[in-house]
Amino acid sequence: MNRRVLPRRARCHQCQSTHILLPVALTARRADAAAVIAHAVESSIVSGAGHRKIAAQLGRPQTTVRGWIRDFRANAPAILTEFTARVHRATAESLGFWPTPAPTAAANALGMLMAHARVLAHHHGAIPGQAPVANVTWPVAALAGHGPWFFSGRQRLEAVQHQPALPQEA
Repeated sequence: MNRRVLPRRARCHQCQSTHILLPVALTARRADAAAVIAHAVESSIVSGAGHRKIAAQLGRPQTTVRGWIRDFRANAPAILTEFTARVHRATAESLGFWPTPAPTAAANALGMLMAHARVLAHHHGAIPGQAPVANVTWPVAALAGHGPWFFSGRQRLEAVQHQPALPQEA
């Protein structure tokens, strides 16, 4: 389903540059929603499906899907490191959210992203003694943890560079 989005802009009070504000379901510099990219990554890592099969299921070009999967696998060690620290810092009960070790770096990274999603659900919707009332998917947790650049290529875990889009007022 195609949907047109007109993103809003806002000026950063710290750097005085303007930024495009994307809804949480979208990623920077990608035409597809985060859920579509996440589905492709998850299908590849969890079920071992190839990029051609995934592309056919999603109705996307093979090269695009292959790029998503390659980018995730290339960034898996950095993703694992970044989100392991987030899960560890987030809660004293982090061992309850810790994923079991997986055979590949990409599977470990995906497991840690899912753990981060469980931590967010726990912190933002849990009632003591009851099951969490919030459900957070791992793509939303990834975007919440790192911003809209998470699914945007191999540089996704580097700091976002601020560039003035409007001249500064005197």
